Parts: sequence; C-alpha cells; structure tokens
Amino acid sequence: MMKAKASAAFTPGEDFAGVGVLPPLDASYAMRRMALPTGVTMAFTWRPGVGLPILFLTANRTTRRIFDFVLADLDLPNPVLVPDYRGLGESDAPEGSLFRLEEHREDLVALTRALGWKRFAVVGQATGATLALLLATRLPEGVVALAAGDAAIGLRDDVFALFLDQVERHDRGFGTRAEALAETPFREAWRDDVAEHWLDTALTKCPDGRLRWRYDVAGVTETQRALTADFWRDIDVAQPTLLFHGANCTVIGADAMARAREAIPQARFTRLEGANHRLTQDNPAGFAALVRGFLAAECASVAF
Repeated sequence: MMKAKASAAFTPGEDFAGVGVLPPLDASYAMRRMALPTGVTMAFTWRPGVGLPILFLTANRTTRRIFDFVLADLDLPNPVLVPDYRGLGESDAPEGSLFRLEEHREDLVALTRALGWKRFAVVGQATGATLALLLATRLPEGVVALAAGDAAIGLRDDVFALFLDQVERHDRGFGTRAEALAETPFREAWRDDVAEHWLDTALTKCPDGRLRWRYDVAGVTETQRALTADFWRDIDVAQPTLLFHGANCTVIGADAMARAREAIPQARFTRLEGANHRLTQDNPAGFAALVRGFLAAECASVAF
C-alpha cells in the first residue's frame, strides 16, 4: 500500500464539457483545461486524491481518452493527471507552434508546476513513454519513479514510412466510422467497447462532412520525425523504472528494448500479454494491474 498523505483540495483550471459531452468512464474523474506559460491551453483528465500524484502520458496521434479504461480499472487513491499534448485531442495548437519533443516536455513541466506538484510518478506508452524518460531526465528530483511502455526512440525507417502513409490517407478523411476503424493501426486485440470508445473520442466531423482524427497533422508528423533520432545519450534516468513491452508488438523490436535496458540498468522489465503497440487499449486491465503493482513496490515509502 502506498503511503497516503492528504493533498491540497483544489480544482485546477476550468471545467469544460469535452468531446461530445462524453464523460470519463469513471465518474470520479473530471475534464479540465488550463492556459500555460508555454502558450498552450492544455486539456486534461483530472482526479484529486491522496498520496503520490501520477501523470499518465499518451501516444502520438492519440488522445488522453485512450487511458479511460485503464483509469476505470485503477483502484488507487492517488491524484491523477492525464493531458492531451499540444495539437492533440482537446488541447490547442497556437499559431507558429513547434511540436518537437522539447516543446511537449516543457508543456508537461509547466502543467505539473501549475498544479503545484513537487514530486510525482509518470506512466507513459509509446511517445508517452519517451516523454516520461525525458521528463525524468529534466526533473530528476521531481519524477520519483516511471513506468515506460514501448518507448519510441530511434524508430525504424519502415515504421516512419508507414506512419507517413497512414497520416496522408487519414488526412483525406473517412466517410463512416467503420472506415475510420478499419484504418486504425494495431486495433486487432481491441474489445468492441474499446473500439467504440476510441471512435467516440478520437474522431471529429469536419465542415466537409468527413470524419478525421483529432490531431494537428503537421504537429504529429513533426513529433514522429523526432522519434526517429537515437537520443539515448540525452537520457539520464536514475529513478526506479519499469520498462514494459507489448508481447505482440510489431513496432518496437527486441533490439530497441535491449537498448533501453542497457541505458537504464536499474530498470525492471516485463511484458504486457495480449498487447501489440496500443497497450492501454489492447489490454487495459493488464496495464492497470502492471502500473498498480509497480507503484506499490517502488513508491510505498516516498515522501511527497
């Protein structure tokens, strides 16, 4: 059991209805948004609580709502924050925005500081796992533990080429939800309710009548391009770390996971069964159990 300590009871930012007025699956969570010094107004799912705060970080091209099923399974009392990055979901993309990893990282620094978080844990998947590593490097005293699933660093050329092809097709839009689902990568393991929730929260209807994903096309492309660089030399993580891998992942290979384990020798390593690369949607209950066990083991005695 993690050490519990009462946190300041406050509601950050401002309330807003969210996509299609579709609330989180767990009614204890609320949707909020906040203007940050970086110039971005970030949307986030929020729940107050006691204990060490937990920041959840999503993948590129997705929204924070892919964590909804995980949060519904995660029976922890801790404060929880799940943001949309700039240009994703319901966060804005100010004119002239850059979408490099540095900008995303500094948005997260600004958001956690605005919430008054001094020490917290980070859980991320794919691009979110990469940002968790960068954030832990940036805030060595602030991030006390991190769990990184399928961290995307030095992505293969064929993976990036596939991404570009998908984004080009997606930018044309879809006539139906079924067409959009058919174009969703790595969806094979999803339950029907997970797939429907994805369509409900990730699509928007445009003025031309076509359905498109809720992301800035140039922005997600710039972010994805940044992930093709091998920047392990810029990562210095001494905190307790869990590295985990989708057991059926077709994006992050064994060589990439071996490189991650070499760079973070203190890390524990495990696999998430039944998962390809969309870990939170492939196996949400397993993802929640993995995070719950790691935090209980690594953060039980953390002062905050």
